[in-house]
Amino acid sequence: MIRPILPTVLRIPDMSSDTALLVLSYTAFLLIVGAIAVFLGLYAAKRFQGNKTKTTLAFVGITLAVSALLLCFFGCAVSAVKGCLLLFILLFSSYSDIKTRKADDWLSVMIVLTAFIATEVADIPFKLLAAVFITLPMFLIVIVCHGKAVGGADVKLTAACTFMLGLVRGVSGLIAGLTLGIIVNLIINMKKNKEEGFPLIPYLAAGFMAAYFI
Repeated sequence: MIRPILPTVLRIPDMSSDTALLVLSYTAFLLIVGAIAVFLGLYAAKRFQGNKTKTTLAFVGITLAVSALLLCFFGCAVSAVKGCLLLFILLFSSYSDIKTRKADDWLSVMIVLTAFIATEVADIPFKLLAAVFITLPMFLIVIVCHGKAVGGADVKLTAACTFMLGLVRGVSGLIAGLTLGIIVNLIINMKKNKEEGFPLIPYLAAGFMAAYFI
C-alpha cells in the first residue's frame, strides 16, 4: 500500500457549496469595487491634475479596506452596495476638496439619490427633517465666520449625508469629522508654527462613513 506523502492533518478540508458560494460572492464584490476605484482614481487624478499612481492606489486601498468592513458588517446585501456608493462619492468629494477647496453640487445630489435605495417611503419625511435640523446651525457658522471655517460645500455634503443616515448617525458623523479635523490640523499647525486653512470634507467623509456602520 502506497502511503500519502503529506499527512492527513495537512489535507485541506472540502468546502461546502454554501461556503464556496459565499467566498466567491465576496471575492467578486471586492474585485468589482476595486475596478471601479481604479477608474474613479484615474478620472479624479486627470480632472484635478494629481499624481495618477498615488491617487489610484489611495482610492483602491481605501475602497478595498472599507468594502471589506462593509461585507463583514452587512454581508453581500443592499446595505453593503449602498455603503460602497456613499464611499465612492465621499472619496471623490474629499479629493476635490483637497485639490481645489471645493466640491461640486452634484456630489451632494448623488448622495441624496443614493439615500433612496432600500428606503421606506414613510422614512423620507424624517430624513428631510434631520437634514434641515443639521443644516440650520451650520449655515449660522458660515454666516458668522464669513465662510472661512465652514464652506457651502461642507454644509451641502453634511445635509446630504444626514438625509441618508438619519439624525442620530448624521450628528454622530458630523461631530466625529469635526473633532478629527480639529485635532489633526492643530497638530499640523503646531509643527508649522502657523495657522493655515484646511479642507474639511475629507474629515467629514471619514466621520460620516464611520457613522454608516452604527
